[in-house]
Amino acid sequence: MPIAAQPIARWRRPLVAALLVVTAAASSPLLAQAPPESPWSAVVYLQQSFPKQTRTNDQIQQINRAFGANFDDWSDVANLSLGAQLYRRVSPLWRLGVEVDWSRGSIDGKTTIPTEAGPARLAFEQKYDVYANLMAVAHFEPCRRCVRAIPFVYMGAGFGYEKDTTTLTLRNDYLDEGLKVDNDGTFPVGSVGLGVDFDLGARRNWYLEVGGAYYWGRLNHTVAASGSLAPAPRVRADNDSTGPNYWLGVGWRF
Repeated sequence: MPIAAQPIARWRRPLVAALLVVTAAASSPLLAQAPPESPWSAVVYLQQSFPKQTRTNDQIQQINRAFGANFDDWSDVANLSLGAQLYRRVSPLWRLGVEVDWSRGSIDGKTTIPTEAGPARLAFEQKYDVYANLMAVAHFEPCRRCVRAIPFVYMGAGFGYEKDTTTLTLRNDYLDEGLKVDNDGTFPVGSVGLGVDFDLGARRNWYLEVGGAYYWGRLNHTVAASGSLAPAPRVRADNDSTGPNYWLGVGWRF
């Protein structure tokens, strides 16, 4: 064998193996040449969140300790929201759009406790009439050869708004004590995460989207408190929604 041919023979098998891998990847249904795609897309999804709510949960536990109750806090319940996104593709790698999220819910409880005026009914409720986000969002899709399963990096930033009411009452034939705190306001929010779009058919009009992200959002200020059980005329309302979340949605390209 000529000396000059030895390097070629030495690398022939690895080169052939590499070519086979590339050929197989190019022919894979997940890594094929993508057909033309509609510029617009929309997603509707259901999201589960795990907010910190550190101060809010501490305040509920303070009520439990003060009255000997066992009311749930926000770590004991599901925090579900409904969301929608609208995107336009602006380059092979980027989609830009807007996102709206909305939820409402409450936690409450009732118990009977002993008092100097006899047994009394203690009732607690914290009700969110609305919790909403409006964000500018982006999808970065690094794998342009991916078709059936398209991974993306998700980024969003904007503003949130919430309106909630906290009430606490202690009542029997001789007692009628209470606390009421109305809270609302806007605050900056942001989110970063990862996800995958799974096409649901050969035409690629519909797809299933799954993802997870970390969310930052916190409304922290003082608000008026009323009622005989209010510890002060103004109290701290610190609703910290920061934490991880995940979502499952259905998308449509048009």
